[in-house]
Amino acid sequence: MRSKVIWLDRGWQPLFIGFCPDEAAWRREVKRLGCPDTAYPTSDGCVTYFEGGEDHGACCIVTLNRSEGRDDVVVAGLLVHEAVHVWQHVKAKMGESEPSWEFEAYSVQAIFQQLYQAHHGRCAALSTEPKS
Repeated sequence: MRSKVIWLDRGWQPLFIGFCPDEAAWRREVKRLGCPDTAYPTSDGCVTYFEGGEDHGACCIVTLNRSEGRDDVVVAGLLVHEAVHVWQHVKAKMGESEPSWEFEAYSVQAIFQQLYQAHHGRCAALSTEPKS
C-alpha cells in the first residue's frame, strides 16, 4: 500500500494540517497541490506552509526524518516543536497576535496529540483532503 499524507481533524482551525510519513507521500501530495517542484524537507522536523489555491485551502504539512529507532521522547519533542510552528501559522491565518495563554496551550496540545497519533499510525479522525 502506498503511503500518503494523513490529514488531521481540522476542527475550528482556519487551515488544513497534514502529517507526511515519507518522501514518496510528499511527492504525490505536492503534485496534487499544484506545487510539484517543492523540495522534500531534509531537516529532522519541518512544517511547510502552502497558501490556498484554486483546488485547495491553505495547509501545513509536517515532516519528520530519521525518526525510526529514535527514543519516543525525542520524537515527541520534535512533534511538539513542529506543533508550535503549525500553531504559529494558525494564529497568523486567524489574524490573532495575542491569544490567551490557555487558548494557546490547548491549541498546541490538540495539534501535538493529532500529530503524535498520525506518526504512530493511530489517527482515528482524519479530515478530508484540503479543498476550497
